[in-house]
Amino acid sequence: MLKLKYLILSILLSLFFFEGYAKPATSPQMVTDTIIIIDPIYEPDIPIPRTSSIVPISATYNSMMSSVILYFSSNLGEIEVEVLNTFTGYYDSGFINTQFLSAIVPVAGGPGHYIITFTLPSGQQYQGEFDV
Repeated sequence: MLKLKYLILSILLSLFFFEGYAKPATSPQMVTDTIIIIDPIYEPDIPIPRTSSIVPISATYNSMMSSVILYFSSNLGEIEVEVLNTFTGYYDSGFINTQFLSAIVPVAGGPGHYIITFTLPSGQQYQGEFDV
């Protein structure tokens, strides 16, 4: 009898936790984040490494906040962030201190295709693209 109670409890808990995944796509609680794939930019005269490297930056675009949310794997120091809307020509840049391992970059350029570029203090660059 005790095993049956735990089985029913675990089923109810799993339904509670996974309720959001069972909702239809038209639900008002739709996910508004778009994952941005960040890739390293290699200079033409520097050979591309044969092994894959870990990208120290992950990013998502949140349409509810009109912002890019950044996460850093470690404190990278002060990095430069550039945002370009290729449709409208909107461009913005600034510096972010990564000591808190996360940051929010507002995107005010309206609808379009965006390219976001990160330049680390070492000169290594990373780039991602997303649509608004």
